[in-house]
Amino acid sequence: MVLTRTREGKGSMKQLDLLNWTPPCQVVAFPLAKRMGKVRRVADILVEKRGAAATSYWKQTISTIASQMQRAGLDRDVINEELRSFHDAVQRELWRRAGHGQRPRGNAA
Repeated sequence: MVLTRTREGKGSMKQLDLLNWTPPCQVVAFPLAKRMGKVRRVADILVEKRGAAATSYWKQTISTIASQMQRAGLDRDVINEELRSFHDAVQRELWRRAGHGQRPRGNAA
């Protein structure tokens, strides 16, 4: 609230628009990292490919997903965060498949 004075010397309180501002938000209905079928399918293909072929497939996959998200109207920051989360999910899946997802002597903590 801001106190303003009129010519007559009377004060009045006025709400600034800045205080009513809320940042825009975007809801990602199907977060990439939670789409386990897609995560596993990409991991399947990456396990089979090596070197430049794996890199090329990964770049193509990420580019396609980013384009789809842009066409859907998502903000660039949201897209980047989704792609980072997807990358992490695929890496976790690859790590798990390599046998690193299990604790020695079972999973009990």
